[in-house]
Formats: sequence, structure tokens, C-alpha cells
Amino acid sequence: MADIITAAYAQQTVTALADVAPQMLAACISAASDSVRRFCRRNFIPVRYAEIHDAGRLPVLMLRETPIISVNSVTLYPDSSNPIVLSPDQLDIRSAIGRISIKPQIAAGFPMFPFTAGQGLCGWAAPAAWPCDAIEVDYNAGFGFQTQSTAAISAGDAAVVPAAMSGTLPTDPTAEWAVTAGTILTLDAGNVNMETVTVLSTTTTSFTAQFANPHAAGCGILGRQIPNDVQFACALLAANMINQPDLTKQRESMGKTVGYEYVLRPGDVYFTPEIRNLLVHYQDAMV
Repeated sequence: MADIITAAYAQQTVTALADVAPQMLAACISAASDSVRRFCRRNFIPVRYAEIHDAGRLPVLMLRETPIISVNSVTLYPDSSNPIVLSPDQLDIRSAIGRISIKPQIAAGFPMFPFTAGQGLCGWAAPAAWPCDAIEVDYNAGFGFQTQSTAAISAGDAAVVPAAMSGTLPTDPTAEWAVTAGTILTLDAGNVNMETVTVLSTTTTSFTAQFANPHAAGCGILGRQIPNDVQFACALLAANMINQPDLTKQRESMGKTVGYEYVLRPGDVYFTPEIRNLLVHYQDAMV
């Protein structure tokens, strides 16, 4: 799993990390990123997911990963009919809580689907609940944004003109995103030629990066925009892992009159209350 912060960010943010050996710093950043994910019960990095759910009697479906950036498709699998694929514009998507439901059509009411009730196909009806036995959801989730390329991308250094260089975050309508130098992007998420690149430079309409794989026109581009307090907490946690006290002693002396006494809080040596306070608002209550 990708790290939440980069080594450059960690060293710029916490001075204690400035002179740490690269391999040690990388190991601590990875461990800190995993700890933050476990504590918050969510993956902050934008990723493409495919989930299969049993259909329930409620007309809503709660996806595992939040916040939702976009839904690519929802496929309904009835007992005795071909699968039905719903497009995103047929869905009501609540990004922050990870909830999706079939959207009523203003002109014609709900679309008509075959549905089952216990023993096989029962008929056609406007669904009060999900009209099927199984539901497959293909979606993107995490803290970030989505755009797409407007032309094919060749391997090597290439300038890309995306559909948008900035916009409003789908996960937070009050916040904006923008592709800038240093932005980390994932192209063709979930496909065989998926890759992650770092933007080298930008213009008002394009960005330049180095690509290992070619990508077709219209390929999806996921960008990271991790909240500042989450990144800061991850950097502090990495620093705590390096600058730890010696747990084999509680006091050390630096002369006849100068000494230090450690007061250790069990469980808080690395994951301090200050770090918890930065992250507690991002804990996922759905387990």
C-alpha cells in the first residue's frame, strides 16, 4: 500500500527527520502510514475498488471504503436474467458516508427491473429495495479527485492535457483541487497498465510527467489530496518511531547534578494523544 506522505514532506515538516538515513526514514514512513490507516480504519490514498454485496431489503447500499470519489458502475445480478448495469447518473451517491441508492427518475419514476423474493424470479416492479440477489460495485474512493486524459499518452516524458486541471473535490464541495508540480497521480487504476507518477511541471491546461506505460485516450486519472492534519500526524508518528526513549531504563544521568527521568505512558510512546487528536475525526465508524 502506498505511503500517506513522502520523504520530502516528512523532512520539510519535522526537523528531527532531516538527517535520517533514507532507508530508515522510508521504513518509518511506511510503518507510520500503516498505523494511521489502522487507527482510522480507512485508506486515505485514492484507489479503485470492486465489491460484491448481497442484496438486502433496504434501498441503500453502504460501501466499505470512504469517501467515494466516483462510482464507475453498479451491476445487478438477478436469479434468472441477464445482469443489469446501472450508470452513475442513475445513482444517488453520498460520498462522505459511502452510501449509494437507485435514484428516482423524475419523468418516469423508478426504472423497472426483475426482482427476486426467496424462490426465483418473481416479476417486474419498481424497486423499493435492490432488485436482485447480488450487487457488484466498481468505484473509486479515498481523499482526492478524478479527471481523465483527452488524448493517448506515450511512454516516456510526456505532456498530458486532462479534462480538467482543477475543480471542486467530490468528497468536500467546499474544497478545491488542482494539479500542480509534485502532485501524485495514478493512471488506469485497476488495469494492467496502472501506474503512479509525480507531476514534474504544469501549464494552465496540461501537466508533464514521466510514464513507464502507454495509456489510451480517456484513461482515468486519480489524484491525491490528503488532508493536511493527516499528513502532519503521519510525519510526527514517523519522527516518534525514530526519536524514541530507551525503554530499558527510566532515568539517565549526564553528570553529578544533571539527569533526566522518563515518565512513560503505556501505549503512547509512538502514538501520542496529540497524534490521536489530529486523526480522531477521520476514524471510520463503519466496521
